[in-house]
Amino acid sequence: MQTTLPSTQNGLRPEPLTVHELGVNPAIVRDLALKTLFYRGRLTRAQLADDMKISVPAVQEITTALARDGLATVLGAETGNASAYVYTLTQQGILRAEEALSRNSYVGPVPVPFEDYVAQVRKQSIADVPIDGRELRRALDALVLREDTMRRIGWAVSSHKPLLIYGESGNGKTTVARTIAHVVGGTIEVPYAIEAVGQIVRVFDGSKHERVPEEAPDDEDVLRARSDRRWVHVRRPMIWAGGELTRHSLELVYDSDTRLYEAPLQLKANGGVLIIDDLGRQQIPAVQLLNRWIVALESASDHLTLHTGQTVEVPFDVILMFSTNLPPEDLADEAFLRRIRYKVEIQGPEQHEFREIFRRECESRGIAYDDAVVTQLLSRWYADGREMRGCHPRDLVEAIVDAAHHDGTQALLTPATLDDACRSYFLGGPATPS
Repeated sequence: MQTTLPSTQNGLRPEPLTVHELGVNPAIVRDLALKTLFYRGRLTRAQLADDMKISVPAVQEITTALARDGLATVLGAETGNASAYVYTLTQQGILRAEEALSRNSYVGPVPVPFEDYVAQVRKQSIADVPIDGRELRRALDALVLREDTMRRIGWAVSSHKPLLIYGESGNGKTTVARTIAHVVGGTIEVPYAIEAVGQIVRVFDGSKHERVPEEAPDDEDVLRARSDRRWVHVRRPMIWAGGELTRHSLELVYDSDTRLYEAPLQLKANGGVLIIDDLGRQQIPAVQLLNRWIVALESASDHLTLHTGQTVEVPFDVILMFSTNLPPEDLADEAFLRRIRYKVEIQGPEQHEFREIFRRECESRGIAYDDAVVTQLLSRWYADGREMRGCHPRDLVEAIVDAAHHDGTQALLTPATLDDACRSYFLGGPATPS
C-alpha cells in the first residue's frame, strides 16, 4: 500500500498518475473499469477518468491493458487527442464485467487505501480544532439560557469531551445541540469509498456530508492535475441520529445483495460532531449504546467487524453529544454516567425568560409584542400548574400567524388570538375563565 501522498501548494492531495500510485489492489481498479464500461456502454478515456475520479494517464494504463487482453476495443476518436478515444467492452470483456459484478456491484470513484484514510482523519482531527468561547456564546445568545447553563456548555464544548444535555422536552435541548455543532466550523476531506482488507466501504454520504464548492482556477485541467478527486471537500460533519438508531447503525452495514459495506454513523461523523438525540428512546437500550462506545471514547479508536470475521481498527474522532428528556439516572448508573464527562440540564424558562422568548418570536414574525397580553396568558393558561416550556412562545405565535393566513387577516398578538391558539395547542382548557 502507498503511504499518504504529500499535499500540494493549494492544500489538496496530488492526483496519482499511475495505477500503482492509487494505492489499492490493481484488480479492484481493473474490475471497476470493466463495470463502469459495462453500465455506460462506451466511454472516452476522459469520461472514464471522470467516472472513476482518477487521472487520464492512469486510465490510459488501464484501457491499454484491457485492450491488450481482448476485454475492450477502441471504436475510434472524434479528434486526434488520445483521451478522446472511445472504448467499449468486447464479448469477453462483458463476461469479465459480469464476474466482477458478482463479487460486488460497486461502481463509482476508485476507493482510497485504508491507511490513507486513517492518516487523513488524524491530520484533520476535530481534537485539534480550538472552540472559540466568544463565538459559542454569541451563537447561544440567540437562545434564552441562564448564565450558569451557558458557562457549563462552554466548558464542555471547549474540552471536546462527551456531553449529555438533558431536561424536559420543549426547552431547547435539540436547538442547543445544533447550535454547538454549527460553531464547530471548518472543512475536511472525506473519501467516496475506502478499501479495507479487500472490501469496499462507502463513506461519503450526500445526505449527511455537505459538499463545499472549490474555487476553480482559470484552467480546469490544471486543477485535475493537482488534486486527487477520490476525496470530497466537505464541511465538518454534523451527524444526527434519533429514535431510529439501532445496533446495526453502529456497525459496518453489509448488503448481501450488492456485497458492499456502508460506513456506520460514527465513521461518517469522523472529524465532526455526532449527536444522539432522544437518548433512551432508541431501539437499542441506552446502556448498550453507551457501552458500545466506552472503549472508543477512551482510546479514540473503534473496532469494526467485516462479514468475513476480520476486524479493522478505525479512528473515533468526534465530539459526541447526547440529548434526552429522561432523567440521566434512569439511563445508566452513576459509575457509567461518569464516562460522559459533562452533563448540562436545560431547565424550563422562568417567567421573565418566557416573556423574552415571546418578545423575540413576535419580533421575528413582524408582530407587535404586548407584555400585558402575555401576562393574561400566564394567568389564564398556566395558573393551574402548567409548566412553561421554551417552545411554547414559538408554537403559539406560529399558530396566530397560521390562523391569520387562513382568515386573510393581519397577525396580531391579542387576548383573543392567543386564546384561540392556546385552545388548539394545549390539551384541556384554561385555568381561569375569560
